[in-house]
Amino acid sequence: LSRPPVIPMVFGAAPSLTGLEAAGVVSSWFGVLGDYRSMRFPVSVGTLPTGNVVLIAENANALPPGLNLPGAEAPTVAVRTNPVDPYGKVLIVTGADADQTLAAAQALATGWPGLQGPTATITDLQLPAKSNPDDAPRWREPDSSGRVPLWTGPAEALQGDGSAPMVAYYKIPPDLFFRDTQQNIKLHLDYRYNSVPIGPISSMQVESNDAYLGSVPLIPGKEPSRQASVNLAIPVVNLRPFSNSMRFRLTFQQLRSGNCNDTIPANLVGAILRSSYIDLGGLPHWAAMPNLELFSNAGFPFTRYADLSETAVVLPDQPSPQEIETYLTMMGHFGAETGYPAIRVTVAGPDALRAGAEEDFLVITTGQSNGAVGKLAAGMPVTFAENSLKVQDTRGFFATFHNMWWKIPTSDQLSSGEIGTTGVPDALMEEIESPYASGRTVVLIDMKSAATFEPMMKAFMESSQSSAVSGTVALLQGTRFESYRIGNNVYHVGVLPWWTALGLWFMQVPWMVDLVVLAISFVFAVWIRGWLRAKARRRLLVVEG
Repeated sequence: LSRPPVIPMVFGAAPSLTGLEAAGVVSSWFGVLGDYRSMRFPVSVGTLPTGNVVLIAENANALPPGLNLPGAEAPTVAVRTNPVDPYGKVLIVTGADADQTLAAAQALATGWPGLQGPTATITDLQLPAKSNPDDAPRWREPDSSGRVPLWTGPAEALQGDGSAPMVAYYKIPPDLFFRDTQQNIKLHLDYRYNSVPIGPISSMQVESNDAYLGSVPLIPGKEPSRQASVNLAIPVVNLRPFSNSMRFRLTFQQLRSGNCNDTIPANLVGAILRSSYIDLGGLPHWAAMPNLELFSNAGFPFTRYADLSETAVVLPDQPSPQEIETYLTMMGHFGAETGYPAIRVTVAGPDALRAGAEEDFLVITTGQSNGAVGKLAAGMPVTFAENSLKVQDTRGFFATFHNMWWKIPTSDQLSSGEIGTTGVPDALMEEIESPYASGRTVVLIDMKSAATFEPMMKAFMESSQSSAVSGTVALLQGTRFESYRIGNNVYHVGVLPWWTALGLWFMQVPWMVDLVVLAISFVFAVWIRGWLRAKARRRLLVVEG
């Protein structure tokens, strides 16, 4: 498909928060099905468009009569012909109330076994257990030996004759922590090829994210199928934080026969075996935040729990269709990256932002329509003001001293105050640590106006797997994002082993090593002094006796 699939989402009436949760569950389910195909979910209320649509109805008695679905007294999923388009279908998710509608959505997304025929009434729904951190099905978590399978798809996808490269795509947990001293990780390749008709300089070129790793010789032989193994080093700098690719190019040299005639290469073929793996053993889950690239690529930290059980999406009290579509599109994006529907996502109003809140918050708004922006304004580096962009430093008392160096950019991710933009951007995305709970995250998606919604969604979907959205703040200028790092506040999501944490702490404050050595030396000296005095006392007692 050259354009993102479009799945219209229709609400029978103005949706409640629970109804919005049901719609988010369904959108994330479509995202799982769509995988790498980004999806759009245009929203309408009370009116069925033509084509195939999804209808979220919190009151089955209020359904249009043309759908021929009597009032439901239980969670219900049904498929009907679209009353306004005989060539379209309507997927109906409904119930007697909003809670039943949510249950119907959860049954659809989790594959409830009774989903058969044109109408299914949900009974005895048992949801899967709550997700654990980093257990998303599409994230390649290392096994007990630290190995991550390179490829789990069909075997024929990594088989070829050299006419085109073979590509394996894999996603690693975005919060894996690579130590500064770790330069490479091991790639173990098991491969098979026909060695009979090839020449002596046949080889296989291996690339990681388009970066050359090495050349593996394909040694000629007399076997029609020769299997071999090799270990290569993947530099950590050539790894992306989430979605990665490996490319294999087979180069077969045609074997020369008598009179320098080429043999017929009818059976030149090679394959990467599914026993190949990447060694990620011993890497803890510990991500430095804020990092919008992890959000853009993988929906992290919200997708750390694949069912979004610890995520709250904060919408305005009366969200617009554009704001709802932004929310639904994000749910589809999260489902695509995790391979699991967001069956436990919470949708809330601005009142959810309160002291003691233990969720990660995704705040969606247009300008100042969401009261949550006012609550967060003190901690947000950038906010929309009246026809302008307000930039504030979040480093507190020492900001004045840091500001002396604002004119000296040190990287592409510029420091606070270095917003190099002209005019007011069309939209912004920014990430901060939640002011309500340590280690929790707030991501704000703010569109300048309803007119900027379409370019924002298009730009995000086109750049979500790149580094265009990164740092602390990403501003949409026209058709592209410009990213900045503002302030130097850093927090972490995940858990480090205590010995690793201790080593990192000593690296950050190396002068503490001297103090610890001095303290240990003092304790040791006191113990030695006491031991020597006791020994001298025993010797004197022997002499006196």
